[in-house]
Amino acid sequence: MAFAGGFPVVGPWGNVASANLTPSASGISYYDEALFVGVMHTGSVKARPLNPIMPVKVYKNLTEDDLRLMFAHLRTLTPVQHQVDNSEPPTFCRLCRRKHGGGDRN
Repeated sequence: MAFAGGFPVVGPWGNVASANLTPSASGISYYDEALFVGVMHTGSVKARPLNPIMPVKVYKNLTEDDLRLMFAHLRTLTPVQHQVDNSEPPTFCRLCRRKHGGGDRN
């Protein structure tokens, strides 16, 4: 489950779960290098802003080379089919044994 998301984070931004960053269909398999670099620099996936918990202020100042290396590393991860959807209410997940949006679909 490394990098497969589902870890709950609670704060003034609400209740969110970490995203699945593995190259599975339920993760970021649709990202290419340019999209990843753009997301890290802008804090948005195309027109959809990331949750404020995402430390964009840190990542936006990284060089493109550093971000490309981060993306290359994420591509080496074992794909883990793990649905995590912060737009849905938390439900129990049998895979990670936590509650997060989309948990009941795992």
